[in-house]
Amino acid sequence: MGIGFKSQKTLRRELIKYMVTLCISLVVLALLYLFMNTIAMNTGFLHPANYNEREAEKLSPKLGTIDKVTADMIPASMSYAILDKETNQKTAGTINEKDLQLVKKKIEKKPYVNYKQKGYLVIERNDEYCVLQYSLRADFSSPLLRKYLPNYELTSICILIILLIIVISIITTYFANRLRKHFKILNLITRNIKEQNLQFTPEFTNIKEFDDVIDSMIEMRDALQSSLEAQWRLEKNKKEQIGALAHDIKIPITIIKGNAELLSLSNQTEDQAEYTKYILGAGNQIEQYIYQLIHLSKAEDSLTIHLEEASVDKLTETLLKDISAYKRNKNINILFKKENLMKEAKIDWQLLHRALLNILTNAVDYTPEGGTVSVHAECDSVTFYFIVKDTGNGFSEMGLKRATELFYMDDKSRHSKGHYGMGLTFAKNAVELHNGELTLGNTKAGGGEVRVTIPLIHE
Repeated sequence: MGIGFKSQKTLRRELIKYMVTLCISLVVLALLYLFMNTIAMNTGFLHPANYNEREAEKLSPKLGTIDKVTADMIPASMSYAILDKETNQKTAGTINEKDLQLVKKKIEKKPYVNYKQKGYLVIERNDEYCVLQYSLRADFSSPLLRKYLPNYELTSICILIILLIIVISIITTYFANRLRKHFKILNLITRNIKEQNLQFTPEFTNIKEFDDVIDSMIEMRDALQSSLEAQWRLEKNKKEQIGALAHDIKIPITIIKGNAELLSLSNQTEDQAEYTKYILGAGNQIEQYIYQLIHLSKAEDSLTIHLEEASVDKLTETLLKDISAYKRNKNINILFKKENLMKEAKIDWQLLHRALLNILTNAVDYTPEGGTVSVHAECDSVTFYFIVKDTGNGFSEMGLKRATELFYMDDKSRHSKGHYGMGLTFAKNAVELHNGELTLGNTKAGGGEVRVTIPLIHE
């Protein structure tokens, strides 16, 4: 089993590979980010953080000697203010008063003042100070980009985070897809075992943990296959024995009936004639059971269906006559209700008649004297419904699950002499051959209920 001598990977190794790949990718992305920033600064696309400070220093000599400082002398990336030497009041400029308060306090101590990533250069003139305000952050050289993306650092960090998320997602998705392929192999094996398709050849993943699971599933498959084959052989042998026994029983039954028929032709007393009648009736009943037994002992697919146009209404009329004759002198009521029954539909008349009659005879047999068997037959445009209810003991909980199994007898609630668990089995098989469904239940009063639903095929 498994890969055996071939070197296998492990999940731990795959996880380490994922982590190493992720770390290398993130480091490469960070280096690429720094490299692109360096290229951008070298090509002039970006200004470094001290760019404006150097520009202010270059401009300082000119502003210190010129007669009057005007706004057009100040670069667009800077702001300025003119302060009176005696009063320190602003006489001109674009710097707001709030930003000037710090500068005013330190104006005589040093020419450079830095506060909150802003720089201030104080240029002394004859009777006034010229203060230049500039940013100490890197920014775009393009005025348009500076207008819409004034904070380059925040913008670049956002871009870096987005790139990190993209890289992490790509690498994680790649490794997840690799693992998903291995899980698909496990799912395929599980589905094959579930559907009892046990002739599949499994594919291994070359990952130890997955292949160990596959080995276990193969062992499960082989054990299940052996179990199913043994069960199939046992069922086949049982059905062959049942079929052979049924054929053997036909011989003595034929002898018994033949002799009983001869006796019926002789001169008999009234009691003797009645006994002979009982023997012939019991012989006929045993023959019916043997006939059912022979059919049910064959493989399920030996039952065939021959669909022909037939009247559903006529079928129910025949069932009513047959069940009325079957109950003989038993004191039970048979309530037969018919609604909208089709005149023509494609059914196997003989097969369906026999199946529904089995249901009816069971209901009659399990209904005590003075009880009632209710039958409701109805058609809609596409379905035939046949519902039989009795006032017997109903099905037990186990009976509801197993009453349609061959030879199952629900002794706890529906025991009756002469029943051997064949009628409902045959009925269920015949209904399913019509693509229908047979379901068992109990009425609110506690009796048994058998519901048949068959889809109708019309020309």
